[in-house]
Amino acid sequence: MLSRHLCLVGRAFSSAVQESASSSESNVSNFQRELWRKPESPFVKTPQAWISSLETVDEEKIGLVDLHPDIFRTAPRIDILHRNLTWQSVYRNVQMTKMLTKAEMPGGGRKPWPQKKTGRAHVGSIRAPQFIRGGFANGVRGPRTWFYMLPDAVRIQGLCVALTLKHAQDDLHIVDNIQHLHNGDPKFWLDLCEARNYGYSVLFVDDNDQVTGGLAEAQQALPWLNVMPVYGLNCFSLIKYDTVVLSRSALEKVEERLLTHMNRAGPMNKKFRYTDYKEKILQEAEAEENPLMPPVV
Repeated sequence: MLSRHLCLVGRAFSSAVQESASSSESNVSNFQRELWRKPESPFVKTPQAWISSLETVDEEKIGLVDLHPDIFRTAPRIDILHRNLTWQSVYRNVQMTKMLTKAEMPGGGRKPWPQKKTGRAHVGSIRAPQFIRGGFANGVRGPRTWFYMLPDAVRIQGLCVALTLKHAQDDLHIVDNIQHLHNGDPKFWLDLCEARNYGYSVLFVDDNDQVTGGLAEAQQALPWLNVMPVYGLNCFSLIKYDTVVLSRSALEKVEERLLTHMNRAGPMNKKFRYTDYKEKILQEAEAEENPLMPPVV
């Protein structure tokens, strides 16, 4: 009797849970999308993400959207992500230090003392490297750069790894709209980020680089909120910010561009050779005042 009673209670509980789930799902719309070149393997599950709105402080889920598994379910290659972060931290560094040699130092044209009969070392100039105010031997001769180009395949795979990690850690959120938000009160956005557990820094990504409305007004008072167009998305920014918020249009644009480059017919591992760009660099002198003196390459 006890087992039968427990079985009836379990059935009633499961039916109640199913009814509540169905009632909650009735209020949520599923935004079906046809994913381009979706893998047909039964072992690859299509990831999904909730779509919410930024009009209220509390998160209101208005639907589900399917994500492409080639982008949001890629292998978490930390080495690929490290190569991208290292490249972004190094390629823009330029060392402008230039240490003067003996010939470039001012003064020192006269021999300080006679060659012989003084008991001192033979010296021809007070700007010799052994003197305190002398020139430098084998010093740093700037400008020096650490620029190099990372292959396209590594950069694209790094973006996919970063997006996969953000989605797996529940730090990637999809919203219906970022433009034309009416509320620009910084207190509203502070409460919104705290109620939704967005963390200490939030990156909003939209397909338009002209952000208007309440988010643009609140960003001036809250420096830890940042807005970025979709063409500026990079691995360093994805890892730097605690939470990444994508609009629906930005999500479609990101998937379209990444899938286009991942499935293009051209080579992915192009080598940025110096000889390929030498002719282009030489033609830069056409707009200069003296075309007879081309830039040194």
